[in-house]
Amino acid sequence: MKKSFDFDKDGHIGWKELDFRDKVAYTMAIILIASGILMAFLCFFLTGDYNVTDGVLFYCSEVFVTGGALLGIATYVKSKFGEISNYINNKFKENEDN
Repeated sequence: MKKSFDFDKDGHIGWKELDFRDKVAYTMAIILIASGILMAFLCFFLTGDYNVTDGVLFYCSEVFVTGGALLGIATYVKSKFGEISNYINNKFKENEDN
C-alpha cells in the first residue's frame, strides 16, 4: 500500500510523515555536523597554542561534506517531489472544476 503524504502549502513534508530511513538520514546529518563543530571548538580551546590540528580539520571536512550531502540531497528530492505532486493535484482540480 502506498503512503500518501500530507504536504503543506509550500510542498514540504512534515517530520511525522517521513519514513524511518529519512528520519535516520536527517538525524545522522545533524549529528555529524554538530560533532564536527564540537570537535573543532574542543581542539582549538583544549590545545595550549589555540591551533586546530590537521586530523581534526580532515574530520571536520569529511563530516561537513557528508552531513551536507545527506541534508541537501534528501531535501532537494523531497521538495521536487512535493512540487510535482502539487502541480499534478492542481491540474486535476482545474480539470474537475471545468
